[in-house]
Amino acid sequence: MSEDEIKGYIEIIRTHEKKKIKEGYEKCRKLRQSMIKSAEKVKESSVKLIEETDPQLTEEGVKKITKKGKIYFRSLKEINRLVHYISQQFSEFQIPNPSQKLTSTELNQFIRVVSRVVNEVSRERSITDKVMGLDFMLKKRSVYGPLNKIGSDLSTLRDIQKEEYRIIKILEDLENLVIDVRDTLNKITETESDLEQLQNEFEGIVSNKTDIEGELNLIVEDPIIKEPRQRGIRMTEMEIEMGKHLNSFKKIFKKYAREIQRGSFSGDFGLVSAALAYEENPVHHFLKESDNNPEIIALLEELLKVGKSNLHLKQKNIVNIRKELNIIKEGKLDAWKKEWKLSLDKNNKEKESLEFQALNKKYLRKKEEEEKIKTRIIEKDEEIALKKKEITQLTESLAERGQRAVDFASELGVFEK
Repeated sequence: MSEDEIKGYIEIIRTHEKKKIKEGYEKCRKLRQSMIKSAEKVKESSVKLIEETDPQLTEEGVKKITKKGKIYFRSLKEINRLVHYISQQFSEFQIPNPSQKLTSTELNQFIRVVSRVVNEVSRERSITDKVMGLDFMLKKRSVYGPLNKIGSDLSTLRDIQKEEYRIIKILEDLENLVIDVRDTLNKITETESDLEQLQNEFEGIVSNKTDIEGELNLIVEDPIIKEPRQRGIRMTEMEIEMGKHLNSFKKIFKKYAREIQRGSFSGDFGLVSAALAYEENPVHHFLKESDNNPEIIALLEELLKVGKSNLHLKQKNIVNIRKELNIIKEGKLDAWKKEWKLSLDKNNKEKESLEFQALNKKYLRKKEEEEKIKTRIIEKDEEIALKKKEITQLTESLAERGQRAVDFASELGVFEK
C-alpha cells in the first residue's frame, strides 16, 4: 500500500468525522479549564484549613480545645493530616494548557496522572471520613466539593477518550503509518540497490574465479606439471591395488605381535617388529622392503605355522594367507612396486628442476587465490541471501502496515456511509 492510499483514508475520515473531531478537542479544552478551576479551589481551601487547624494542634491550641472532647481532637488531627496531604499532592499537579490540542497519547498520560491523584486522595479521604466528627463536615466540603468535580470531569474525560478521541487516535495511527510506509519503501529501495551492487560484485568474483581456473588448467596441462601429476595418480592407483592384497591381514599381524609380547608363545623378535610395521601401514612398509620381500614372506610363512594352533585363526584366514604368500613369491606385487619406485624416483628428480619449481610455485599461488575466491563467493552469496531476506521482510512489513491502515479506517465504518 502506498502513502497516497493511506492519506486518502485520512482525508475521508477527516471529512466524515470533522464534527466529532472538533467536539473532542473542544470538550477536552473545557474539561481542562474546569479542572484548573477545581484544582485552584482545592489548593485555596486546603491552605485555609491548614491555617485554621495548624494553630489548634500546637501546645497552646490543644489546651484551648480540651473541653471539646477526644472526638473533636481526633477529627482535628485527621483533617489536618488530610489537607496537608492534599496540598502536597496538588502542589505538583499540572494540567496541560487548555489552548493546546492534546494528542491521544498526551490525553492518555494526563488521564493517568489525574487518576492517580484522585485515587490516592480518595484513599486518604476514606481514612479521614471514618474518624471525622460532625464538627468538620461543613469545613471539609470546601475541599471535597472541587475534588468531586475533578473526579466527575475525569469520568467525562474517559468518555471522550472512548468516543471522540478514538477517531483522533485512529487518525494519528494512520499518520504514523504514512511515515512508516514511506520509511519502509525508502528502505526497500536502498536494500534493492545494495542487492544489485552485491550481485554485480558476485558476478565479478565468479568471473575472476573462471579466469584463475583457466590459468590453473593451462598450468596442469603443461608437461612439466602434467607428467609428474599423472605419475602421482598412477602411484596412488598402485597403492590401492597393493592394499587390496595386504590390508586384510592388519588384524592378524596385530594379533600375532600382541600374543608373542604377552608370552602366549615364542617368536622371532624381527618378525614381531615386521608384524607391527605391517599392522600400522602394510602398503607403506611393503614398498620399503627390498625386491625379494624377505620380511612379508617370512611373516606370512610364520603365520601359516602358528596361525591355527597358537592364534586360532579360522580356516578361511589360513587359506587367504597361503594364497597371498604364493602371489608375493610369484612376484605379482613386485611389478607394481618396481613401477611405483621408478615413478617416485622420476618425480623426485623432475621436482628438483627449476622449471618445475617455478611452475609449481605459480600453480600453488593460483590455487591459493582460487581458495580465497571460493571463500569470497560463499561470503558474498550469504550477503546476497541476507539482503533478499531483508527485502522479503520489508515487503511483508509493508503489506502488514497496509492491512493495519485498512483495519483502522474500517473500524470507524466511514466507508459504509
